[in-house]
Amino acid sequence: MSIRGLLFSPVLYAVEMLRQAFLPLILALAVNAQSPQAAFYVVAHVDVPPPNTTKTIALLKEYASDTRKQPGLVRIDIQEEDALPNHFAIVSVWKDKAAFEAHQGTPETKRFRDELYPLLGAPLDQRPGHVIE
Repeated sequence: MSIRGLLFSPVLYAVEMLRQAFLPLILALAVNAQSPQAAFYVVAHVDVPPPNTTKTIALLKEYASDTRKQPGLVRIDIQEEDALPNHFAIVSVWKDKAAFEAHQGTPETKRFRDELYPLLGAPLDQRPGHVIE
């Protein structure tokens, strides 16, 4: 490898890491720049009995992967609670409420719910809303 390659590789790596870290924030800001009230946020709490944790994690990962292909999605993250590893939060940001509502009717979302419901230890707690300006 040339001296130039050695010098630029760490820089390019750092730039790529920063791009990946800030891309979701930039996308969210872009959505809000178009219309601050349009972005639609949803937090869903998923609690399962401990024996169902492994199966639920796999199901949540598949759901997030399927959801990332949906039009109008800005970002989706799955959070596992530190103190209770069988408790999860699905945090998603949508371009607008219509995009979220369209997502609710997709076959992937319906399949996710059909597979999730028998695993739950408490009702699915979904809280849609918007940012208060």
